[in-house]
Amino acid sequence: MVLPGALRPRAGGRSTVDIEVADGATLADLLDVLAAEYPGLERRLRDERKRLRRYVNFFVDGEECRQLGGAATPLRGAAEVAIIPSVAGGSWPPPPR
Repeated sequence: MVLPGALRPRAGGRSTVDIEVADGATLADLLDVLAAEYPGLERRLRDERKRLRRYVNFFVDGEECRQLGGAATPLRGAAEVAIIPSVAGGSWPPPPR
C-alpha cells in the first residue's frame, strides 16, 4: 500500500506498507488489517461506520475503487493499493473528532 506524505507519520514514517490479506479479500478487509497495525490511520481513511471517507481516493491496481465497488472492491494477488487525498480547499488530513 502506498501512503501519501500526510499519512506517513501515522505509519512510522513509511511511504509504503505491506499488508497481507487472505485470498478473496476486499479493500475493506485490507483496511481492517491496516487499522489493526496502524490505528492512527483508521479515522483518516474511514468514518465511524467504516465507510470510505469521500475526500480520500483509493486506487487498486491503478483504478479508482469507487468505480470498481468501493470498499467491496476485490483484491487480486499482490494488488497495489494507493491512497491519494482529494485536491480541494482546506487542510488534509482533517483533524480528528
